Formats: sequence, C-alpha cells, structure tokens
Amino acid sequence: MKISKPPTCPFCGRIIAKPDYLPIGFSDLEAGICECGSVYVCDVTGYNRGAAFVEALLIACGGDWDLAWELEPNEDYKEIWIENYDISSHLVDPSSKKIRGVLCFLKLADEIRELQTPKLKKLLNKTAPNNIPKVEKRKLTKKEIEELIEKNEISLLIAYHMAEPLNLNILQKLLYHPDIVSRKKTIVVLGKVAQVLAGIYPEKVLDLIKRLLYASADSAASAWGALEAVGEIIRNTEERYSIFVRNLLAFMSYPEYRPYVLYGLYRIAEKNPQVLKKHGYLKLLNYIENSTPEVQGLILKIFENLKTKEVLSYLNKFDLNQHFELFNYETFSLEKVFLKDLVKNLQKET
Repeated sequence: MKISKPPTCPFCGRIIAKPDYLPIGFSDLEAGICECGSVYVCDVTGYNRGAAFVEALLIACGGDWDLAWELEPNEDYKEIWIENYDISSHLVDPSSKKIRGVLCFLKLADEIRELQTPKLKKLLNKTAPNNIPKVEKRKLTKKEIEELIEKNEISLLIAYHMAEPLNLNILQKLLYHPDIVSRKKTIVVLGKVAQVLAGIYPEKVLDLIKRLLYASADSAASAWGALEAVGEIIRNTEERYSIFVRNLLAFMSYPEYRPYVLYGLYRIAEKNPQVLKKHGYLKLLNYIENSTPEVQGLILKIFENLKTKEVLSYLNKFDLNQHFELFNYETFSLEKVFLKDLVKNLQKET
C-alpha cells in the first residue's frame, strides 16, 4: 500500500514548499522555485497542463517570451510531471483516483539558467518604496479617491492601495468618468499605483488587467478608460505584463476602440518602447488608410516614440493637411496638431 507523502523535486530530491502566488504575475496558477533552480507549477484540476507548462517556462525565463519560445525541449530544458497532487494537504497520493492535481517541474539548462537568474531575482524581489506613508487598512470611498487624484496625492493613493488592494476596484470605476481630463488623470494615477503594486501584489494587478480587458470586450460596457489603463500599466511595469500588448492590438479590429488602444500604445512607446517593439507594432500600419486624422496622428506619434521609420513608406495614405486634437499628458489638455508637423518630427527623429 502506497502512502501519501510530500512532493519532492524530481531533479534534486529535496522536499519542496507548498506552491504559492509568486510575485511575478504571469497567470493565476500557484508556483514555486526549488533550491536547485527548477520551477514547479500546480494545476489543481489536471486539465490545464498546457497553461501550467507555459507558466513554468515563463517563470524560469524571467518573463522573457522571446527566449521561452526559442528554447528546445530536452536540449534547453527538461520537464517532469508529478501526478495525484493535493494542494490543500500538500501531499502526493499515488493510489488516489480522486486527486487529479499535478505539478509541472521544469528546469533550464545550466548555462541558460545562469543568465536568467538575475532577471528572475529582480522579479521575485518584493520591495516597497521608502517614501510611502503609513496609512490604515481600509477601503476608500469613490469621493475620497477622486479628491486624492485631484490633489495629486500619489504617495497617499499608493499607500492606501498597498494597505488594501481592494481599492483598485474603486479606482477602476473612475476610469469611466465622462470628463476626459478626470478620466486621463485616473489612468495616469492607476499606472503609478500599479507600478508599485506589481512588485508586492502582482496577482492583484493581473486580475485588474483581465477585468479591464473583459469589460472592454463587453458590448454593454464602455471601453473609454479601460484599454488606456491597460496600456498605462504596461508602460509602468517594464516586461512584467507585456504579453497583454497583444490583447490591446486585437481591439484594433474594432474602429470604435482604435483611439483608446492607440493612446495606450502611444504611452507605452513613450516610456517602454522595447516592449512594444517585441509585440507586433507593425500591425498598426494596416490601420492607416481611410482612418480618421486622430488614428493616423496617434500612429505617427507611436512610430516617433519608437524611433522607427517603417511608417514613412505609407505617407501617401495620409492627408497631411488634416489635424486632430492630441491629449497632452503634461498639461492635461487637448492641443491642435497637424499631421504634416508630426511627419516632420518623425523624419528628424529617424
């Protein structure tokens, strides 16, 4: 008769700690890292093995998607699965037919793992800024958050979200404010809050991104600030949530969403251009012809921030005498901009 026992790492034989939410934020699955450097991810149902494998591979690669998809199985990494794992008891019962949970163990080749270790340590490091004030743990009212945003009390807003991450739910509601200035201020504040929370409660930020995308996909809801907020979060969190650039680009298929997507991408390109360059930014060239001056202008601004010149081959598709109102995030106001001036700036930059 086989007896239940704690799981051990198949690569080194050590008993492993119970999986938990690592401060990385790639998915909702619980995971851990063994002392030998192997990564393990739990699929409690046994039916999401593909997701568990991808999560393990991404954690091992420190979130580097390009590297993850280049690796060859058995040559660059090895994976081993442990069946009949019960996460509640943290035991493996080989004789049980009811326990369907599995653990996916994955270990990179030594030379690759050594190169990724610094990046992984950075992602795993939970740090909070020293200049954040101490506040009580409580949910703020919508009015309180609005007042803090209006007073530009960023440190206090971050402090209240660190103390009680549920305040993100209240902040999210302000993204749908009918006034464009109030909406944009909320978007910028949310990006700054997410920048700090991503290193402490990455799963909370991940949940927020998903809610924003789901809300935007709901035909009964407004995508006004939601898609821009996703872009603002990516702008402020480097590589951590860069995979969601693809989700933003998917919304470009819907003309009514394009300005919101493009403002989000414009903000990413301004501060975090390397992320956008890795995720299909050239698809934007397909949306130039017959688009509004606003859409064309934002695409030009994105390419200007990326310092790339591919868009210059499409100048015959622009009506360069057209203008639009571009939102200035420094002054929080709209300003009149001509497409011909943007092209001149782009030509100078590239």
